Amino acid sequence: MSDPPAYQRLFAELKRRHVFRVMAVYGVVGFVVLQVVDLAVPALLLPDWTYRLVALILLIGFPVAIVMAWAFELTPEGVQRTRSATDEEIEATVAAPAGKRWPIGLAALAGTLLLALGAWWVLADSAPAADAEYDSIAVLPFVNMTGDAEVQYLGDGIAEELRNALAGIAGVSVPSMTSAAAFKGSGADIRTIGDSLGVQLVLEGSVRGTSDRLRVTAQLIDAESGYHVWRQSYDRPVVDLLDLQDELTGLIVDALVVELDARDEAELLARGTENTAAYDLYLQGRYFWNKRTLDDIRVAIGLFERAIEVDSSYAPAYAAIADAYAVPSGWGDDPERALNEAVRHAELALDLDPTLAQAHTALAYAVMMRDLDFRRADAGFGRALELDPGYATAHQWLAELLSATDRHDEAVRAVRTAESLDPTMIIRWNVARVLYFAGRYEEAIAQMEAIAGEGDREGPYALLSYYMLEDYDTIGSILREAREAAPPPGDDGGPGSAGFPPIPPADEIPRFLVRMIEMNPDRSPRQLQAAAAVWTRVDPDSALARLTELASDPEDAGVRAVWFEVLVDPIFDPLREDPRYEQLNARFGL
Repeated sequence: MSDPPAYQRLFAELKRRHVFRVMAVYGVVGFVVLQVVDLAVPALLLPDWTYRLVALILLIGFPVAIVMAWAFELTPEGVQRTRSATDEEIEATVAAPAGKRWPIGLAALAGTLLLALGAWWVLADSAPAADAEYDSIAVLPFVNMTGDAEVQYLGDGIAEELRNALAGIAGVSVPSMTSAAAFKGSGADIRTIGDSLGVQLVLEGSVRGTSDRLRVTAQLIDAESGYHVWRQSYDRPVVDLLDLQDELTGLIVDALVVELDARDEAELLARGTENTAAYDLYLQGRYFWNKRTLDDIRVAIGLFERAIEVDSSYAPAYAAIADAYAVPSGWGDDPERALNEAVRHAELALDLDPTLAQAHTALAYAVMMRDLDFRRADAGFGRALELDPGYATAHQWLAELLSATDRHDEAVRAVRTAESLDPTMIIRWNVARVLYFAGRYEEAIAQMEAIAGEGDREGPYALLSYYMLEDYDTIGSILREAREAAPPPGDDGGPGSAGFPPIPPADEIPRFLVRMIEMNPDRSPRQLQAAAAVWTRVDPDSALARLTELASDPEDAGVRAVWFEVLVDPIFDPLREDPRYEQLNARFGL
């Protein structure tokens, strides 16, 4: 037999000396070790350089393992230098069928590739960002990995504050936190998130730690490629929370490759307080405020007030209290007091920091509802949007003002902008509201169905739109469905047939609604407004009588807030040319 080629002799020798086997096993084990390290480092609060250290050790150890496998073998007498192969051994290996020669070589190649892939993944994650330019980023709520559900506010709060800081950078688009929060815990692919939110970068992170020490891990990911721009962990005492936020923000800005002028940078780092305790209370308050129920808003106000007790110059906390009191869910049983508090706290916030868009917005909304001062409200919303064009709430509340001043096309554009910035239930519901005010009833119905589910016709602005379209058949059908679902007579908590009489034919629906609403002895402003609304088509004089009773105390802020609804609701359009209606408007200075 002729001598085999040199490369075949080499492969045969590598196989005989078990080098291929060592490469395969080392590669697989190394890959597994890197995956374990990727999970263990953040869980055990190890320093971030642990990733790179382990990867480098494994990479350096790979050629060492190959050399050792080549040079030494394990014998019954112990580890010995590997003896040279005889020609017969080499020839026998080369002559073996391919099915016996190739698998071990392929296993060695697979092990090498696995090790290289694992090391590249770890080292690439910690490498500096490339010279890419980005102008949009979404900040996802940081995942709470402390095991304590009560500190969820911390991850949400850090992310929200980072988002607000980045939104202040000229030329950078940052979706609202509520838009990004839709993907919290969804497991959605980064590319999907980026495409849905229309951004190039996604920042995600986690919070771990104990009562006195905190570890925040953040990673910035290119939403198109799915690759990490950078990843870093920060292990700090809890007292350094504010400094940690500034450090994170600065690193993200560097990754965005944005040129900041001095004013931008100053605004970016303006956090409102140097007191960690005040900041922590503020983050807790924002967590409860975002739930938007009356009870949660009361909890939020208490936390914001405690933050001010700790730092009386903390402007964002005053603005947050103004926000909480301004929204209808914060009015409770005393709208006048709530709106007065909203104005007072917004003005205190602006005295401390006139650049707070949140405070300008809360003040504008409060004076719009409390004072019906549309000129001052218009100026306030305008200033808020100059300071933060991406503030969805300012666009949302501006749409209400535009509706009240008969600028309906502008109102729809404004509320649609709010929806694009923050597609949460509250704002989507307000889209239907503004469409109804604009007389775009079919669109309002479609919006309510989109919110509640296809075929659900019971949303308030769907019902009102059917009424304005004189589609009494549909209203009768909805009422019959509701009556069938009502508890039987005598059951507590339900209308039963005693309070929900049989539904009449379609042409009697307007009078039926009058009878139903007049059964309620309540003479509150809201009830009087509702009664006036249903009387409008049945008997305009009775409608004006209810409005006259509503306007009996025009200085009451709660009454003025309800009169705002009269001004924007098209159901009252048939009354607006009546001199008696104009006289009622005059009571409110309109």
